[in-house]
Amino acid sequence: MMGLIRLLFVAGCLSSSVSSAVGQVLDQLYDNVKAAPHLELINSAKSTIDIEIYSMKNTKILNALKSAVKRGVKVRIVQEPRPVSERCLIFTPIIAGDDAKCVEQKSFVAYVRKNKGKYVPFDKKLCGIPDSNCFQHGKVIIVDKQLVLMSTGNFNSSSFCDEAESPTVCNRDYSIVSRDRDVVKTIQKVFDADVAGRKLDVSAVLRTPEARRVTISPLSLDPIVGFIDSARKTIQLQNQYLKNPEYNAALVRAAKRGVKVFIMVASACAFGRPKPHQVEQWNQTYGEFDAAGIHTKTFNASIPIGGRPGYLHSKAILVDSERAWVGSVNGSTTSLTLNREYGLFSNEAQVVRELGTILYTDYVQKGTQSWRDSLRCKRDYIKPEIPDDGDDTEEGQDKD
Repeated sequence: MMGLIRLLFVAGCLSSSVSSAVGQVLDQLYDNVKAAPHLELINSAKSTIDIEIYSMKNTKILNALKSAVKRGVKVRIVQEPRPVSERCLIFTPIIAGDDAKCVEQKSFVAYVRKNKGKYVPFDKKLCGIPDSNCFQHGKVIIVDKQLVLMSTGNFNSSSFCDEAESPTVCNRDYSIVSRDRDVVKTIQKVFDADVAGRKLDVSAVLRTPEARRVTISPLSLDPIVGFIDSARKTIQLQNQYLKNPEYNAALVRAAKRGVKVFIMVASACAFGRPKPHQVEQWNQTYGEFDAAGIHTKTFNASIPIGGRPGYLHSKAILVDSERAWVGSVNGSTTSLTLNREYGLFSNEAQVVRELGTILYTDYVQKGTQSWRDSLRCKRDYIKPEIPDDGDDTEEGQDKD
């Protein structure tokens, strides 16, 4: 099996190297722990920085944004007001019980507003179902209306594995930066509506030619399922979890028509021993995958990221070792059909090659487990609660 996976990976590198020889390189993928581009992009801004984010509390990011404000850059931010497990409600006044990190975040909100920027909570009227239990779960930065960064991870210590902030765990996360004018224009259009709290017809946006490479929740399900359905040879996938029936059915269809499907998800025990209903869900989902011939592995805390216990937080799909999708969308109904989320399709050689390297390396990493072994919790640091270090697990969000 390892020989087959290695062969598929090498084939992908060879085929992708041809596509980059012609035309301008528009997209580039980065490992957030090894080479996160966030600070460089923020520091390069000359006129505007627009951010839409679930959670943002890394001190280096906040300080870089302050520096941008000081040099005259207009900063606008839309953020989820109530991330799961977060005790700090950043859009409320500072109170005596706030810890230093919470005070830092609340002070930063006030700083941006005081200096003619905008910093607003995501308006839940903009959910796929207005005022439902949805979240602003995207992770994007638009710089000078010329380039856009889409990250699988939040702008927190766990995503960057920032030793200065001593994260409990470090995440497998990556970012894709695009200079494609159509991509930037599309994301900017949605951001402008969100920062104004204005309802936008996302379906109309996605029907425009400029949006052909973009996914935007609450309408991410169909394009992602279509991407899976397009596979002819292989699918390599990483996601925190896979809960949506239509998403999962597409993977089963692919395997049954002869596509080699390799899946990696976060451990069943990442946040404590799974409850009986969760065990039942895993048995049903991954049992169906097994029956279809899908190869599944789980990522657990015994696998190090940046020298610390690791957690798989990424969301990416590589089809036929030629085409990639990277974004913030987990394999849940909430992410796919309710939240505000972003993703990008790319066939750039560097993106395919770098993503293929990460997916392959993680899949063959010593310490990975089968899904059945994962349920036994033998290789995880058992935590009784969802950690409040910025990991948007959605375990408390999804009821599907």
